Amino acid sequence: MRGFSRRRLLLGLPAMGVVVAFARHEVHRTVNVRHYGAQGDGVSDDSAAIRHAVTALRPNSTLYFPSGTYRFADRHPKGDAAIVIAGIGEVTVEFAAGAELVMDNLDPATHTGTSHGILVHGPAVDVELRNVAIRWSQPAPRSMGDGIRIVGDPFSLGWRHGPVSRVALSNCLIQGSPQAGVIMIGVSDIRVDGLRSENTRADGLHFNACRRARIDNYTAVAAGDDGLALVTYYAPDKTIDAAAETFSFPDLTSWSNDDFAVTNVTIDGGRANGVRLSGARAVTLTGLVATGLDSGAAVMVDSAAPGNDVGWHYVASRGVRVSDLAIDSCETGIHVLARPSDDIDRRFTQFDVAIEGAAIRNCANWSVRAESLTDQRATGFGLRSCTVEASSATGGNGGVGLASTKHSRLNAISIRHSQAVLAFAANDAGDLAVDRLAVTITDGSPADEPGPCTGFENCDGVVDDLSIAWDSAPATWSPVHLTDEAAGVGQSAHGRLTIRTV
Repeated sequence: MRGFSRRRLLLGLPAMGVVVAFARHEVHRTVNVRHYGAQGDGVSDDSAAIRHAVTALRPNSTLYFPSGTYRFADRHPKGDAAIVIAGIGEVTVEFAAGAELVMDNLDPATHTGTSHGILVHGPAVDVELRNVAIRWSQPAPRSMGDGIRIVGDPFSLGWRHGPVSRVALSNCLIQGSPQAGVIMIGVSDIRVDGLRSENTRADGLHFNACRRARIDNYTAVAAGDDGLALVTYYAPDKTIDAAAETFSFPDLTSWSNDDFAVTNVTIDGGRANGVRLSGARAVTLTGLVATGLDSGAAVMVDSAAPGNDVGWHYVASRGVRVSDLAIDSCETGIHVLARPSDDIDRRFTQFDVAIEGAAIRNCANWSVRAESLTDQRATGFGLRSCTVEASSATGGNGGVGLASTKHSRLNAISIRHSQAVLAFAANDAGDLAVDRLAVTITDGSPADEPGPCTGFENCDGVVDDLSIAWDSAPATWSPVHLTDEAAGVGQSAHGRLTIRTV
């Protein structure tokens, strides 16, 4: 998450809008915005009609938008959103096919956003958004304005909102929001199906301090920040940032974006990462297609301790299982990154991340990188069944790298590179276990003295079955670089690296 601070821009200003709390009705009621004066012609200002319709909502009712273009032009509306659902449950917002809400309320002087599209805050239960389509009429710089914003309460510390649970989004579309496409904070029991976000200025889909979520068939196009972000922040004590409406914890908890099952995600471009997991627990991601991320990783799993030059802090994620990845033309494919401070604290280095079944092509920097930025080694990274195709000769050469790690487990890794460069690099990797590493160089016009394609510096552990192929290799070429601390090919030494076969 780059650029502007979320403390200033993931705004959730005090929602003082329509707060409805009525006794439960047994008969389902449909509130049609046309019946309250909305024109849906794309020209008339439907702001007042929409607000009027919202006041008619009761438990067990639906706010319904027939086909049409509903223009919301009210700037800085009461409640900070076009539609505010607060203190009410068993409510559905449904858009008919061809219906869209157009946010035409940028500040005329600064061209910044002045409200969210839909805001839900607790106490609320059983809230469903169906086929909702929200579009900003003009591009805006990153500023106030989430497409859909849902704010609950994972604990009671004098927080002004109550809990939110059992929330479902199905087949929703957010376009051009000045901030996030969809953001959920302190929400439990979540279902998101068929969401698409396009050209958001911040994350396409963002979660903070949520739990028990199922996300399927999500697409992010050209997000201004991460396509999908599961981020729970660190603080020495559990804390509420009331201005930003974010929650922080001293360690992983059942509210640390815990128990997430994410399937079938597509990331098409963006200004940061495709999927980011920071301070998350028990997350499975199955089926990711990520392309065109020029300044981030398709999958980023990172930590940051206080004292680092980053705006936010989060502990290392654990219980992360990622599989079935197709990554193409990104700066980095998979990045596990620890940023510990000078103080030894395993909360920021002890990961549990296992990745299986990745096909990675044309990454400019690294295809896979696991590292700690200090001599406190990052632990708990596993990679299995990964194929890499690369042609880069800058940064990490599009290859696979480990730096300042411990207990990394790699199995069935295949790297095919069009240039004679270092394609696999392990530096300061303790207790390294690699089973079946294959590196193929296809360069038909090698330099006079090409360097090695694999390197091991200050490593200990076992590399079992290393195979290297290069049809055009010079006779004097040495494919493996070992420092004095490593044992060498075919050797065995206590506390050093052993490479059993080449």
